[in-house]
Amino acid sequence: MKDQLKSAMKEAMKAKDKIALETIRSLISAIQYEEMNKKVDSLTNDQAIAVLKSELKKQKESLEFAEKDSREDLIAEAKTRVSCVESFLPAQLSEEELEKILLDAKEQGQGDNIGALMKFLQGSYAGQYDGKAASAVARKILG
Repeated sequence: MKDQLKSAMKEAMKAKDKIALETIRSLISAIQYEEMNKKVDSLTNDQAIAVLKSELKKQKESLEFAEKDSREDLIAEAKTRVSCVESFLPAQLSEEELEKILLDAKEQGQGDNIGALMKFLQGSYAGQYDGKAASAVARKILG
């Protein structure tokens, strides 16, 4: 993941894309910080994705605050940052796909409560879904 980020950073430098460059640098920094905390040379792909998801959440919060304050200049920048972070994450499952997966899991006896369904989802589709959306879909299926 770090190699992918570093090559994207070089591309952003060549393209003189200041916002993407700053965002990618912050992602690399967040991964390196996590490596330091865990005292490892490099994170596993799943751990790196977890760090990126955390950073994405921060960027989305910045976007919400900018929208709440009606700051058009900050909104555009925040949207660019969010899309930049999302480009490094695996494709996210839609609510329809989550519903189909969770229904199949329930029918196959993988989960009869929300905890079991979420555990199945984490084991099979880690990093490919939004936790809040998955939880809502699981509640709908079980409800």
